[in-house]
This record gives sequence, C-alpha cells and structure tokens, in this order.
Amino acid sequence: AANYQLALYYSKVWTCQRDETKTRAKLSAAFKCFGAAHQYFFSAMRGNEPTFVILSLDFAGLFSSVSGQKESAEKALRCCIDTCDAFSREAICAASQRHAMHSKLPDDKEWFDKMCALGDAVEDKVLKLLQELVKMEKSDGGDTYKSMYRAALLAKMASKKAEASAVTSKEAFASDPDSCSMPVYDLLKQLKGFKN
Repeated sequence: AANYQLALYYSKVWTCQRDETKTRAKLSAAFKCFGAAHQYFFSAMRGNEPTFVILSLDFAGLFSSVSGQKESAEKALRCCIDTCDAFSREAICAASQRHAMHSKLPDDKEWFDKMCALGDAVEDKVLKLLQELVKMEKSDGGDTYKSMYRAALLAKMASKKAEASAVTSKEAFASDPDSCSMPVYDLLKQLKGFKN
C-alpha cells in the first residue's frame, strides 16, 4: 500500500519538474513504485480486487502518459489484461462469501457495484489502447493488434447480446453468486490468449 501511495505521488509530480534530470528521476520512481505495488496486489488479489483494478488502471495511465511509444502502450494494455482474474466467477463467489460473513474490509463494501463500474473503465481503456496500437502497427505492416481489437469488439458485442440472459444484479450476487458474471471478464480472457 505504501508503494501505491508513493507511486501516485511520483506520478503526479513528475510532470511538474523543470529540470529534465529531476523529471526522469520522478518518472523512474513512479514506475518503480507502481511496479512493486502491482506485483504485491497481483499476488494478493483476493479481497483486494477493486484496489488492484484501480492500481492497474493508474499504472496503465502512467504508461499511456509516455505517449507515442508503442512499447508504453503495450505495457499499458498488459496492465489492463492483468485485471482479468479480478472479474472472474471465482472472485465473484469469494466476494459474495465475504459479504455473507459481513466482512468489514474496505474493498468488500459495495464490491459488486464497484467492480461493475471498474469493469466498464477497464473495457474502455483496453479498447482505446488497442485503437492506438492498431494505428501504430499500421506503419510496421503487422496485424496482431488489429486481430486483438477485432476479438475485443466481438467479445463486447457478444456480452451485449448475452447481457439480457446473464445475471449481473446485486441481489443475485448476494443470493446466487455462481449465476453472476461480468462482461469484461470474457473480453480480457479473449485478449489473454494472444501472444505479444
């Protein structure tokens, strides 16, 4: 948690430096702290899913702020794809069990609503990053990101069709978590299958 706080601090102050050396030092510190926090929360995701997803979106945002570089956009995309397990059925069931035991953990309060909102944010970020990568890839003559973008759009369309029959309500989360799903999970799982 301390690394995450430091990462947020450094990610805010690196743009305020007038000296290029200080700017690089602050940016480097932000990446180092975000990396350490991401590694910790990735390995201790259960019970911390909302925090992990927010951290991953912040980390992806830092990579995206180094605009115009394909490598940075690829790393930002990987940060978003890393959140896949936070939206899984296992995560939903574990959170529902904690909810049933009246957990007082901060991330468990309104867990389902938070994760639905965060799922929309992750989906938007992934689609924007893929669009950016497709544009960058055009000059290289590759089509990996074009294929990934197509798969993401197909997954999004399939989830919209299935949304009518899928259960994504808060009531079902409390009573029958096995029937719940989050559309972003399928999209991220599709993208995980691609090799970069």
